[in-house]
Amino acid sequence: MTRLATAIGAFRLCNPVICGAGEPVMTEAGIRAALRAGAAGVIAKSVNEQPAAARQLDRADYVRLDANGMPTAGQGVSLFNRSGLIQRDAADWFAAVAAIDRDAARDGRFVAASIVYAGPEGAVAIAAQARQAGLRVFELNVGAPHAAEATPGAIAQETDPARLTGLVRQVRAATEGMQLWVKLTGLSSNLPALTLAARAGGADAVCMMGRFMALVPDLDTFEPVLGTSAAYGGGWALPIVCRFLALTRRAAGAGLPLLGTNGARSGGDVVRMALCGAGAVELLSVTMHEGFAGLTRIIEELETFLAGRELHFQDLVGRLADGLTGYGDQPECPGRWRDFVPPESLAGTDLPG
Repeated sequence: MTRLATAIGAFRLCNPVICGAGEPVMTEAGIRAALRAGAAGVIAKSVNEQPAAARQLDRADYVRLDANGMPTAGQGVSLFNRSGLIQRDAADWFAAVAAIDRDAARDGRFVAASIVYAGPEGAVAIAAQARQAGLRVFELNVGAPHAAEATPGAIAQETDPARLTGLVRQVRAATEGMQLWVKLTGLSSNLPALTLAARAGGADAVCMMGRFMALVPDLDTFEPVLGTSAAYGGGWALPIVCRFLALTRRAAGAGLPLLGTNGARSGGDVVRMALCGAGAVELLSVTMHEGFAGLTRIIEELETFLAGRELHFQDLVGRLADGLTGYGDQPECPGRWRDFVPPESLAGTDLPG
């Protein structure tokens, strides 16, 4: 076993870096480029049954933001965008994706189908098409951030645990023999409960968490950047994702595989998500900042990190989460707050602690 090898349940991966769904992998050429860059797998650009979701791609727009959250012509540190789904027939797209998946399987890699949820009937029908095409992995994305701003009915989020269990159970029946991964929203604080609900419906793994919705005012025009609210992600989100990964692992136990996404920009970030419970990490924005070479860089950084410590990746999964403690378990440090206030706050005052 190589240092980078990992597994999502019984599904083995040559490394933990997966290229997530998005515009860079909306073509066969993009998917193959991600695999050549070293990704263990690719989640191909998502589909659903709603024509309005595909038409939204014609209104998609993107901007890179700098460390101050302002638009930049440079590489940027965050991606702010509105998006749409692929404008290809699902059966045709899945046939093309499955052909690449068969090639990838010979190298121990995979390509997955993905749906951005709009309704249960469409999800079941599209899942059945993915299975008929011969794909091995199906990702049910119930957490796309754009749902609140998209044309009504085009896409939806599912944040109710009971409804999620019922939905996953239906899709599970349509994907018998496949890996079924459920991707959750970042716009809920109920991720542990949603994870348990997905498992109750038969999910093989859960991926968390989707990006956030945001509004960026332009200081020159006084108008919204991109004209509206849009999805927002970046390295700043990593600590938030790590917390929910850890809380979810504590709630669900080590037996339910987790995947992390949103905020990973380096090999060290992949390690951080692993420590909190992620057996693999989906990355997409890095390819829009750096190209597919960004995936190669992250894999190389991860290999260097593990080799320098004589560790295997699977040694890290859940290591932090399994020992996580709360506020009441921390050592007392009276007066520590004084080191983090201006001197004026302490002048002439005899404060306790």
